[in-house]
Amino acid sequence: MSKPLQSTAAQWFDATEALGDDVSIRFGRLAHGDAREPEWIMVPHRECDGIGAFARLLRERGAQIPQLPRTRNSCRGIIGPLWRLWRNSRHAPPCAGHGDWTHHRIPAQHPPNDVAWHLFSEQETSALASYCRAQQFTLNSLLLKLLDEAVRPELGIPQLGIPWMIPVNLRGDVQLADDTENQISCLDVVVSPQDNPHTLHQQILHRLDQGEHRAKFLLMELGRFVSHRLKMRYLAKSRSNPFGNIGAFSNLGSWDPEKRIATDDAWLFCPPLVSGQRLAAGCLSFQNRLGLMIQAYPQPNGQAPSTKIWIDRWVRSLRNSLQNLASSPSAG
Repeated sequence: MSKPLQSTAAQWFDATEALGDDVSIRFGRLAHGDAREPEWIMVPHRECDGIGAFARLLRERGAQIPQLPRTRNSCRGIIGPLWRLWRNSRHAPPCAGHGDWTHHRIPAQHPPNDVAWHLFSEQETSALASYCRAQQFTLNSLLLKLLDEAVRPELGIPQLGIPWMIPVNLRGDVQLADDTENQISCLDVVVSPQDNPHTLHQQILHRLDQGEHRAKFLLMELGRFVSHRLKMRYLAKSRSNPFGNIGAFSNLGSWDPEKRIATDDAWLFCPPLVSGQRLAAGCLSFQNRLGLMIQAYPQPNGQAPSTKIWIDRWVRSLRNSLQNLASSPSAG
């Protein structure tokens, strides 16, 4: 029997790992929802994306997970998205670059070991959703804005925009037999200090409308015509470029809010971290409990781990938002 052809995404992840990075997707299972330390589960990104990986983990534990969510932001065409991506990149505003947040490090073939996380209660998770509805922006935009604020003090770039990589689900635009395989692209969203969740949401919608995610998917697919060695050379060169994103922020969305899955476990998630990035951050809501996670590699100068500081700031800002909601005149 012939070996099945490897997907283009898997080829790129193979090239990434050949350069020394570990691109496993990290999940944390909190037994009974109150474990002090998660059971860490690493899923190879070459096999699936974050949504697909979590579906696999739940299905392996007996959960009946229907077809995974399909995108509402499909963007067809080839020339249009590629041209707009090229045009917009030539007129991008000045923003921070690799040298502002990372020191050169030798990639390590193991997952980052500077990890911090937080799990909100059902009541807090529900209150956050209510707050976002009242303010008329998305929870995702609020999370990104407050995450950006949380990490800025250690970077020393208070006035510059920071590019974040935001994965985009392409199910519905991309058609694969296995719904858990890699079916994602990404956007680079630049967060400036003056931005608020409203402006960030509008920026994301504009980038989707421009087809940036579609263009990046098409460029990735060109990799099927490029050798493994050339992929490695391209990745190494792009990561030495002064321009790039600080890391991925990925939200896997809300899972099983009706609590149909017979479990009392809670879950955490974080996307991979590669050379040239400072951190990776992820979140998901499982059975109405929002979990946050940040991971990073320790800084080579011996500084104390940053992830605990960042997660504490992130959580504190989210709770301050809830306090503002409770104290508003319309709260009663």
